[in-house]
Amino acid sequence: MKSNSLRKLILAAVAALVAVAFSAASAQACSYTGAKQVFQPWGDTGNYVLAPNGGFEAGGLGWQLGGGAKVVDGNEAFFLNDPADTKSLALPAGSTAVSPPVCMSIDTPSFRLLARNSGDPASYLKVEATYLLLGLLRTKTLSTVTAGPSWAPTQKMSTVLTLSTIVGTLIPSAVQIRVTPVGSGGNWQVDDLYVDPFARH
Repeated sequence: MKSNSLRKLILAAVAALVAVAFSAASAQACSYTGAKQVFQPWGDTGNYVLAPNGGFEAGGLGWQLGGGAKVVDGNEAFFLNDPADTKSLALPAGSTAVSPPVCMSIDTPSFRLLARNSGDPASYLKVEATYLLLGLLRTKTLSTVTAGPSWAPTQKMSTVLTLSTIVGTLIPSAVQIRVTPVGSGGNWQVDDLYVDPFARH
């Protein structure tokens, strides 16, 4: 009986080491350049990089759009990415949008975007992450966003997705951010999805 328990402990330890190596490899896989303090006017001194087509200037390229979600003319009011930007994403009631894969690591703590809701103020935006981990497709709700009719940055939202395992935390190599208006009267627009790729100690 003791030998079986010892064997299980050894196997568990090996699994933990594999998981740690997986997380470390994921951390090393992300390469971000050109980070800027784009949210500094709102007191956020973090350095952020634009997610793949996070400004929708390439239309819906890489995004999965459904239920009437579409790229429209009109940029967010602060032009965080570029003064020449001209596009944003419209999210009417019943729509949803899923971002291209965003590289993930344990050093990638948060992301933000800009949003506004010119419809029912009771409507909110559900923000989720979908990702593959240990061969399974998983979904995790990260936050809910409320907004008024004027463009404003959302709160910071964490992209560190934890699972209860023997090592405490496993990190997928990439996530996709899904945004969905909740409430029949919402009329949402979002723009400029930014990732803060730097660790905090």
